[in-house]
Amino acid sequence: MATDSTRTPSVSTLTPSTTPLLEQPETLRRAVLWGLPAVLVLLFLIWPYQQWDYDSRESILIGWGRWVSKRADWQFCLLVPLLVGWLVWLRREELGRLPLKGTWLGLLSLGLGMFFYWIGYKANTGYPGFLAVQFVLSGFILLVAGTAWMRTLSFAWLFLLFTWPMQPLEDSLASPLRPQTAAMAAAVLNAVGVPAINEGSALQSAPDAESGKQIGDVFSLDVDAKCSGINSLFALMMISALLGYLALRRPRSRLLLFVCAVPLAVAGNVVRLLLLVAGTKLFGTDFAVGRHMGDHQEMSPYHTFAGFAVFGIALAGMFALCWLLEGREMKANFKRHGKPLAAGELCAIPQPRRTLAHLLAAIGLPLLVLGICAGTDISFHVAAPGVKLRPDDSRLPYLPLSLGDYQGREFDMTADEKNLLDEGVRLARNVYASAAGRQIMATVILSGFEKRSLHRPEVCLPNQGWTVTDRTPISLQMKDGREISVMMMRIFRDAEPQPGVKVRTRAINFYWYIGSDGTSCADHYEHVFLSYYDAVFRNIQHRWSMASIYVPLPEQHVGQEDPMQELNAVEDARAFLSQLAPTFMLTKEEWLKNAQAPAAAH
Repeated sequence: MATDSTRTPSVSTLTPSTTPLLEQPETLRRAVLWGLPAVLVLLFLIWPYQQWDYDSRESILIGWGRWVSKRADWQFCLLVPLLVGWLVWLRREELGRLPLKGTWLGLLSLGLGMFFYWIGYKANTGYPGFLAVQFVLSGFILLVAGTAWMRTLSFAWLFLLFTWPMQPLEDSLASPLRPQTAAMAAAVLNAVGVPAINEGSALQSAPDAESGKQIGDVFSLDVDAKCSGINSLFALMMISALLGYLALRRPRSRLLLFVCAVPLAVAGNVVRLLLLVAGTKLFGTDFAVGRHMGDHQEMSPYHTFAGFAVFGIALAGMFALCWLLEGREMKANFKRHGKPLAAGELCAIPQPRRTLAHLLAAIGLPLLVLGICAGTDISFHVAAPGVKLRPDDSRLPYLPLSLGDYQGREFDMTADEKNLLDEGVRLARNVYASAAGRQIMATVILSGFEKRSLHRPEVCLPNQGWTVTDRTPISLQMKDGREISVMMMRIFRDAEPQPGVKVRTRAINFYWYIGSDGTSCADHYEHVFLSYYDAVFRNIQHRWSMASIYVPLPEQHVGQEDPMQELNAVEDARAFLSQLAPTFMLTKEEWLKNAQAPAAAH
């Protein structure tokens, strides 16, 4: 049968496609490929978001990169985006087979991310911006691609959290790790026949009556934050999460490996302390630890080398744990990543019109919020301080010269304090002495007009040679009936006035933060949170003050301290504080009166 080569073509081949250009699959794929990254670049790389360490605002990612690159403890964060990209690349074949089938549930995540974005922009802080990156990414994935994409990328999305330096966690994690690390090292030393004691974060050799050696004669170490495990903890947690994902299959095994990063980091630091003790006994303190030059501790090469023990012990423990959990399957587990799937259509779009609507929502909502940010008042209008100012010099806080049977004497800011504190910070300090011989130094520091211009005593005191044994928030009932929370720290410092004679100076230090409108709190990060919360939701930008009360105890020979001296000093200080605090802390009514006075005069 002959074929008709001149038959009429079908209607479908002659009629142009009636599908709108924007709903055609190839156009949609290109819009997704270029549109969403463009929004991310605008939000997080271009838009001036926060004042970091500079006068002008910078974007989230540029400010993050400069901040992290200057701090060795967090430089591992710079590697995380590269690792996330590699993790996504490993799943490229699987992602290519998944359809773009978004869900409107992604709008909730995107909306939450943009809410955090605006909060950080208004409060001038980066941590809400970090949350915004996470939620905006998950919102884009869910809204445009769908739940299957989110399941496939869930680990990479969670792993991205290691990009952000979680500095506020340092105190909450480092504080309990420091004394525990010292206690574990002391237990090991005693077990192997090296007498050692620990007090708080201090690890010292035990006294020996036969040889006439006192506490700390052989070795004396202070487990500061750099030796507590916190420096390496977050990096080791990142490594354990990545290793568990690559080498293990079962979620339970991955979770166990991730949780064990904490004890492994502490174990590594215990080994580090043992190496420092051994080096001190064999070659001396200067060789093992380094020299203390002024307020700076210069680490020796041996000290730096001992730091690698943290990673050595922790990594060895991680691989050993992996082998115990899924040793025979690890080789196959590694090979399963990046395995290509069967051929098929790449990123099919079963519902083009719905995908287009999701894409427009994903692009439109961030642009809308950027418009809101552009109209948001971000100027810094600092409120009146919450402490009284001196009548003769309104720049300085007020402290009375006499209080009950205590008589005070003024002391100006030292040259070191002027160099340490930010410009605009003002300080008032009186040293009080009672008829019974008790001496108390009271200091009120008024912050400058820049945010975060007050330093934590936990940072300043170790730089001055003090060891902080513990910190406890306590409640204080003031004489006028108000009740506040203050932080109480026990500190000590050893000195050797002459060879073979060691004396220890103990002291009690109370401090708390005083904001505007009668706000006060005992914790540093609580005052930071209140600063941002009130700036966003109450439109109050606090000018914070910090009150610090220092109560020294008489010097005593090391190992011969009288515990009753500390108990009596605490009671005397609490009684003194209950009288002193109302003299310089404004009530809410007094603050409102002072805040309204300039406006009325104007």
